[in-house]
Parts: sequence; structure tokens; C-alpha cells
Amino acid sequence: MGPSSRTILTATLVVLSTLRSITFAADEGWVPLFDGKTLDGWKVRGGFATYKVEDGAIVGSTAVESPNTFLCKGDYKDFELELEVKCDPALNSGIQVRSHVYGKDDPDPNNRQRAGVVYGPQFEIARKDTGTAAQVYDEGRRGKWLNEIKPEAKDAFKDDDWNHYRIVVQGDRYRSWINGIAASDFTDPMDDHGFIGLQVHGIAKDQGPFQVRWRNVRIRELSADEAAAPKPPEGFRAIFNGRDLTGWEGSPSYWSAEDGCLTGKADGTLKFNRFITWREGLVKNFELRVKVKVSPTGNSGLQYRGTERPDLGESVVTGYQCDVVANRPDYNGMLYEERGRRILAHTGEQVVIDTQGQPWVTGTFPLKDFPAGEWHDYRVLVEGNHHRHWIDGHPTVDLIDLDEKGRKLEGVLAVQVHVGPPMKIQYRDFFLKTLPDDLTLIPPDKAPIPADAPKVAAQGQDKPRAVDSK
Repeated sequence: MGPSSRTILTATLVVLSTLRSITFAADEGWVPLFDGKTLDGWKVRGGFATYKVEDGAIVGSTAVESPNTFLCKGDYKDFELELEVKCDPALNSGIQVRSHVYGKDDPDPNNRQRAGVVYGPQFEIARKDTGTAAQVYDEGRRGKWLNEIKPEAKDAFKDDDWNHYRIVVQGDRYRSWINGIAASDFTDPMDDHGFIGLQVHGIAKDQGPFQVRWRNVRIRELSADEAAAPKPPEGFRAIFNGRDLTGWEGSPSYWSAEDGCLTGKADGTLKFNRFITWREGLVKNFELRVKVKVSPTGNSGLQYRGTERPDLGESVVTGYQCDVVANRPDYNGMLYEERGRRILAHTGEQVVIDTQGQPWVTGTFPLKDFPAGEWHDYRVLVEGNHHRHWIDGHPTVDLIDLDEKGRKLEGVLAVQVHVGPPMKIQYRDFFLKTLPDDLTLIPPDKAPIPADAPKVAAQGQDKPRAVDSK
């Protein structure tokens, strides 16, 4: 949802001269949780750390030997939450969501003994070198991390500075961004509602005092069927809005917007592969990031620099493809050329395609398995004639294409449903970054092929490669 022309008052009206607050646009549905002046509507739970308002921010201060303390408000189910936080580097803090407090009348006697203790999912606030900021911990209950943080977010936290957190909780899905960088994305069915809480962590008597500050705290409740608008990383734009197929063209027999995802389905009767094509431009040099989930029998692909071929059938696109293959690890993430040179690089291969169009294996990566039916982060980076693919931060392909006749430097972007067994493919958080058009092509003398390099095994002649041991 785009910003309106009006702006709301920010939670920070008076700041230190060296700091600037961020003014949020008055988007429809947003409600401030903190008015910048008082703690009206908030309640302290868990411990005896203190909270006050100072310079338009909530300031939490440690108390020696206090257990973890939380400033709590509301009861929320599905929502989008944004705030800024600044924390002393020596202090650990967090943002509770869908949280609760144990009561004296709890049916579990163990929980009755913990009456007054706050429990529930917590988005971590911690100094940069921990690499855990915006990761999610189950506070006061299971006592463990609920997810792995994305590698690119591990150093996103800024010590001794304000940090912007965005949290989206909907259904059983939890997501977070820190300073615009996606950090967490996982599912957990345990809680479906609860309060928001701002934590001051307990300290020992020989530590502190420390402080943590919050400002510009606002929330937007989501309906059960409303998708939170995807927010891209810096420099990227969202090319799928999470609601409908605006900007895309493909047959509604196969493609729809479902559960906030670009969804493709095939019933097993396809005679040829079908595509849905992005209609808002061509891609040349770019970086693409997207979350992908494929069914156990599924086969799909991210088509780029493609050519539309209506002469071959409805919604046919040829060209480069980052494969999405459920049941063969050495195909999942490979570089394939649809209706062209076919397999250019298996997953786990570094490849140079010579000037005559022959691909040669010049190096390898460890081969990993990325289970079907789960969400995985796919990344495609194409610069001139240099192509690279990743899944969940792990490199799958690194290829240099020296074949001037066979290669293509610009074309359409599309995604695929494949012939074969019934399948379902879903894409979400679809982000594109356009790179300069004039990037230098790698010449043959800069991409040597070792004399002992093997040829890339042709399709039909390639034996499945075993996953490397961890």
C-alpha cells in the first residue's frame, strides 16, 4: 500500500540535536502504540526494571537482579508492527509478540509456580557481533531459537544507533526485517494472539546500569485474508504485490494469487510447459530474490532474459532458467536453457561455455539438498555474461557464457509450470534490482578453461550426483 499525501506525527517530536527521527507516512490502518509523551495503556510485567518517556522515546532501564521485565500492551492476532530501537551494546533486549503471562490459576502446576513470568515469541534485539538481531526466541517457555536468521541480516544491526524493525505476523507465519533487510521467515503454530511487549533484560548485580530506547512504535492489524505488502531490500522493487496478478500475464488455468503467493498449478495433463510473464519491463543485468516452495513432485523455473514464442504454443518462453526441481538436488538451482542449449550447468558446478557453445566444468560447489514443501530463498545475479545462482545463501551455479551466437543479453522474466506429475509451485517476496546496462562482458582470455576440464554432461547422459555429506 503506497503512502498517502498526509503524514502522521511521529512518536519523536523532540530529539537530541545529533539524531533524526523517521516520519512515517499515514498509511491506512496504522495506529500508534506510543504517543511520544506518556505510557498510557502500557503495563509492566515480569520484573521491576523501570520505564519512562524521555525525548519522545520509551526508555527502559535495568534494575539489578530483576528478572526479565516487559512493557506490554494490547491483544493482537494478525498484524504488521514497526518501530525503532536503540540499545546499549552490553544489554540484550527483545520485542514480544502474541505473548502471555503465567497465572496463579494455570492448570499446569509447573506454570503456577512461574506466575507473573512472560512467555511467547520474541524478536531479538542484540548487538551486531551476536548476529541474532531480529531472530526469534521462545521466551519463558521452550527456551530456544525458533528459526535460523538469514545470512545477509546477521550484521544488519547498528550498535549505538537507531535500528528500524518491521515485524509481520499472520496465521502461523512470522517475518522480520531489520533496517530493510529480511531477517526471519518461518512458521510456528503455538500462539494465535497475545500482547506486544518491550523487554528490558535482567542483569547481575555487578553489571549495568544499561538502557534500551524505543520510538515510532505503530501497528496495523491485518484481516485473515489480507496479505501484508512486501517491502523490498534497499535498491530492489517488489514485482508481485501479494494480492493479485497485476503486472503479470499468463493463463488463469494455471496461475493465480493464492495465500499471498504467485501460485502455479498443473494437474498432470500438460502437453508442454506453460509460463506466466512479468509485463513491466525486460531484464538485462539484474539481481532477483524470491522465496520459493515447490510440491514434492514439482518442477518449475525462474526464466530470465527469455524470448516469448507463441508460435510454439500458448505462454511459451525460451531462454535461461534457474531450475526449481523437487526431487533431484543436482537439478535444483541449476542453469538450464529452455528449448535451447538445455543443461548449461548442473547445480554444484562452476562452468565456462566456450565460444563454440560447449559448456566445461571448471570447478564445483558442495551439493546440498533443499527439501520440497518448504520455503527456500532463491537468488539470481546476472552481470553481462556472468550468471550466478544461490539457494538459501548457498551457491548452486557460477557460469560465464562466451558463446556469442547462443547467449542472450536481454529478455523477459517469467516463471514456469512443467509437464509431468501434478504439481504446485509458489513464489512470494519477489524482488528485482536493476543493474547498469553497460556492465563489461567477460572476454575469453579472462575465463580460461583448464586442459583437463570435463564437459558438462548432456541431459539424458548425466547421472544424478549424490548430496555431499554435511
